[in-house]
Amino acid sequence: MQRLAIIDIGSNSIKATVFKVADRAEVARQSEQVRIFPPGLDEGIPLDKLKAAAAAVGRLVDFARSHGAEKTVIVGTSAVRESKGASELVRHIRDTTGIAVTVLSGESEARVVARGVRSDTAYSAHPDLLAFDLGGGSLEIVRTRSGEIRTARSLPLGSVRLTNGFIGGGDSPLSERDVLSVSNHVASLAGMVLNPRMAESHLVLGAGGAFTAVAMHLEAAGEPIQSGRIPTLRIRELRDRLCKLGLAARREVPGVPADRADIMPVALITICTLADLCGAEAFHLTHHGVRHGMLDVLLSSEGALL
Repeated sequence: MQRLAIIDIGSNSIKATVFKVADRAEVARQSEQVRIFPPGLDEGIPLDKLKAAAAAVGRLVDFARSHGAEKTVIVGTSAVRESKGASELVRHIRDTTGIAVTVLSGESEARVVARGVRSDTAYSAHPDLLAFDLGGGSLEIVRTRSGEIRTARSLPLGSVRLTNGFIGGGDSPLSERDVLSVSNHVASLAGMVLNPRMAESHLVLGAGGAFTAVAMHLEAAGEPIQSGRIPTLRIRELRDRLCKLGLAARREVPGVPADRADIMPVALITICTLADLCGAEAFHLTHHGVRHGMLDVLLSSEGALL
């Protein structure tokens, strides 16, 4: 086998990456913006979203094959494992593509993220890493020490989840009370995993769309990040700016993706709270996560899927 594709069904988007098996290099990547995470987990995924997600996965399978993928693996994360009726989504995808979905548990997702982060050659020389992968449904916190995974936790702190749960959808400016409520909730859960001195002994990494959006915003503002480093101060400034704006105004902020404008304030509140909890003055951006971690699993001795 020369090329392998991995499709990751996230809460906010569905992404595909095609890899060369020999050297694990990326050949191509594509994303579909289908937010399947429901407003309330008890409500389940609406039928129109089920069909849209299955169709999106089908297009990504075609995309992977067009770039030479001989095998495609599909994985589901937070929304797929938690939402009521998610089994219907899995069935729709299987019926549409002929490929079964591997649904990762929270712990498995965190460990896969850890393996993905460790595979980023920009940071592989650093044996002690503290990485945050912020998605729509969950937040993965992983820590390595001397290259070994010491912490791998998945917490229900995804930006779509918190936006729906705390500020009612993200259309309006946030009050100080809104900001405090989200921050306190993040601190109550993540604070059990982190301590304020971790950044002193670990390189702190950030993965996920919110971190990428901050980098895009800084680029648009004429402040491209250096060596992948996003200063926490700049994240706080963007948080304060976006929290004061309604949805339409947020969409006009340079570099902020329009399809993420509703969840960006809560995402930035979460990131700033994480910085406070671990003492981070900056986050180093990584684009490695679930898909790169799954590649590592599949090409290792554990890779029964191959």
